[in-house]
Amino acid sequence: MSNYWLGLDCGGSWLKAGLYDGAGREVAVQRLPLHALSPQPGWVERDMTELWQQCASVINKLLAHTGVNGSQIRGLGISAQGKGLFLLDKSDRPLGKAILSSDRRAMEIVQRWQKEAVPQKLYPLTRQTLWTGHPVSLLRWVKENEPQRYAQIGSVMMTHDYLRWCLTGVKGCEESNISESNLYNMATGQYDPRLTEWLGISEIDSALPPVVGSAEYAGRSPLRRPPSPV
Repeated sequence: MSNYWLGLDCGGSWLKAGLYDGAGREVAVQRLPLHALSPQPGWVERDMTELWQQCASVINKLLAHTGVNGSQIRGLGISAQGKGLFLLDKSDRPLGKAILSSDRRAMEIVQRWQKEAVPQKLYPLTRQTLWTGHPVSLLRWVKENEPQRYAQIGSVMMTHDYLRWCLTGVKGCEESNISESNLYNMATGQYDPRLTEWLGISEIDSALPPVVGSAEYAGRSPLRRPPSPV
């Protein structure tokens, strides 16, 4: 049997799955529209359970369309909309809705940090500015506005970290994404507790999954059978 490679791309509007042969040629692509929620002006959220259901569905559609068996998939890579905030509780259940990077609820927090010169303090370590879609801005908003939810945080992730966990059961934050989070020291290649202390969110240090390199093996997905939602 031939071997294939599968790519997932989770953007702001569409979820796409592509199948490729050993020479890198595209075999087929399936896609599904994604739905964003806006319960208040400036808020942009996504239902985490629904997103995983759609991910499983688009993979199943791709395999059914091509007739390829899951056992023929030799590798799977994920790209996704960056930043934002996907939270699991301490029992590994979705903790509320995901907050997308286009969300602006943390604007007042970012403006306060700017007045306090916090970005200037962070930049030598993170090489990042501060804006509303960063996980750190959204975490501080959750801490100030939803303290009960904040106290239940078990894992801090972004989009493709969450989907990779759904597919493999292994937690990790992909390096090229977490490096833009203001949680990551660019010089050491690791999380830096000074950053969360300066941002007033040091309680989440233990909820940060291991950093995974972009080309590293991150886990095994049971595609020998159709993926189903957790």
